[in-house]
Amino acid sequence: MHAQNDIASQINPPLLQKYIDLAKEYYPKRKMYKASELSAKAKMGAAKAGYLESLNVSYFYRPDNAAIVDASNPYSINGFQFGVYLNLGLFFRTPSLVKQAKEEYNSASFLTKEYDILLETDVKQKYFEYLQWFIDLKVKNQAYIDNKTASDGLRYKYEKAEVSLDVYTKAKALTSTANSEKLLAELNMLKAKSSLEALIGKTLEEVK
Repeated sequence: MHAQNDIASQINPPLLQKYIDLAKEYYPKRKMYKASELSAKAKMGAAKAGYLESLNVSYFYRPDNAAIVDASNPYSINGFQFGVYLNLGLFFRTPSLVKQAKEEYNSASFLTKEYDILLETDVKQKYFEYLQWFIDLKVKNQAYIDNKTASDGLRYKYEKAEVSLDVYTKAKALTSTANSEKLLAELNMLKAKSSLEALIGKTLEEVK
């Protein structure tokens, strides 16, 4: 009986890990942190693209049958001419933009990791609370059954005048108290279950 009512023995590590994974996938606030991280990563890529934007490649083509010397452009020759132009201002500014974007990404990534730790801790806490009240409900339910069985037996004896009214009344009172404790344990268990389900986005019955 002790082993069945021990919280540690009731913990299901694979199931708990499923709850944690579901919370990371579902919980809206975690999605917000992840979106910020992905946005910062995209900005870092855009900042690195600044190196390419600082370069400008162009070409000029003169047909082979055109005059070699052109009065309007005496430096042109026949065929293709290529040119590469570098925007020094943008080129030298890009490293600082990349560094800033990288720091923003690192910051967003650390926030996501921090929240994952907090969320995992919260899921574990809710899961342990659920197990606590689930076990408590089993104990209180059994106590109610035992008390009711004893009370029903005393009622039969009272009707046969084998026990006094006082003994029977006390037995009924104990049964009533046991029933109230059972209902309270059930309420606490349902609250803990609801809190855990709010984190994982599914009912516990849906998670196998």
